[in-house]
Amino acid sequence: MDELNNIAPKLSGIKKDPPFRVPENYFEDLPARLQSRIAQLDDTKKEKPNTIVRILKPALGLAASFAIIFMLVYWPLSKFQGKYAGQNQAGTEAVDENYYSLVAGLDENSLYSLLQENETEEQFNDEELASYLSTTFNDYDLFAEIK
Repeated sequence: MDELNNIAPKLSGIKKDPPFRVPENYFEDLPARLQSRIAQLDDTKKEKPNTIVRILKPALGLAASFAIIFMLVYWPLSKFQGKYAGQNQAGTEAVDENYYSLVAGLDENSLYSLLQENETEEQFNDEELASYLSTTFNDYDLFAEIK
């Protein structure tokens, strides 16, 4: 103890009592308080919500989120694109009918002869070929094709 006084005189002057204390009559009232808390827990367990609601709650939340996404994204896009889709669809139906009317009257021999007539070889001059290659390929692609 003298050694502690020599090393740390302030530390040796602190009382050695425990800093924590139990409230008065704590252990005498403990069983009664435990019984009252257990009774409260039993009462809350008896008041369970309906099991069907507990089961359907996540599914209803998921369905509601899909409905909100549909309302915010798909429905406005379909309204805006509906105007343009109707115009494009009407134009393609007219084109399809024109092609059908042209092809409907042809037999196999006349269709084959039409295909043969369209296969004429066109002669390109050097300028047209160079302009086609320069617009279609870059220098690296042309060099790779040559090698």
